[in-house]
Amino acid sequence: MRVDSRPIKTKKSIKQALLVLLKEKDISSITISELANCANVSRKTFYLHYKDISQILEDIKTDLQNLFDDSVMKDKRVGFRVRTLNFINNIVQRVNEEEDYYALMASSDYAKIIFNPIEDRLKEEFLYALDTETNLKQDVKECLIDFMIGGIVNSVLKWANNPDGISPAEQSRILFEIINNNVACYLNSNFNGY
Repeated sequence: MRVDSRPIKTKKSIKQALLVLLKEKDISSITISELANCANVSRKTFYLHYKDISQILEDIKTDLQNLFDDSVMKDKRVGFRVRTLNFINNIVQRVNEEEDYYALMASSDYAKIIFNPIEDRLKEEFLYALDTETNLKQDVKECLIDFMIGGIVNSVLKWANNPDGISPAEQSRILFEIINNNVACYLNSNFNGY
């Protein structure tokens, strides 16, 4: 049986339209009619998929959550470096596949609100990995992880806005080398391996 992809495309169109409008105005001044018009759908079609604008933001956050869930290592035995490299490779590849969508998301005034939950989950993931491999104090680990997450997320989003011929593989390699070299330098003898 063939799956109808129209609802998926319609929802994506509505989400992208919201992100476009958020670049121009505050969310409180965006109307459903304006949003539907920007998405090239009718109001009736809009209401088939969403009850209001806040539900679209939740859907966008869910997209990011799915991106995160698909990008982390499920095997908890894998070490910090492999975990980091896998996450970077996967997230860069996925962002590359839907470049326009993530570029809009990154350039939105609501980017911080949208990305906060994924940054929190990523922090948990990296804390777990560091807990198993180092004996660093909690505040040191958190500072180190905040540095990493800020670097990864901001670099990937900036790259999504303007890839300038840098391939996903090259973007991943550069990010991993920067993170790995800085973290390894800091941790030095505290690292127990991969």
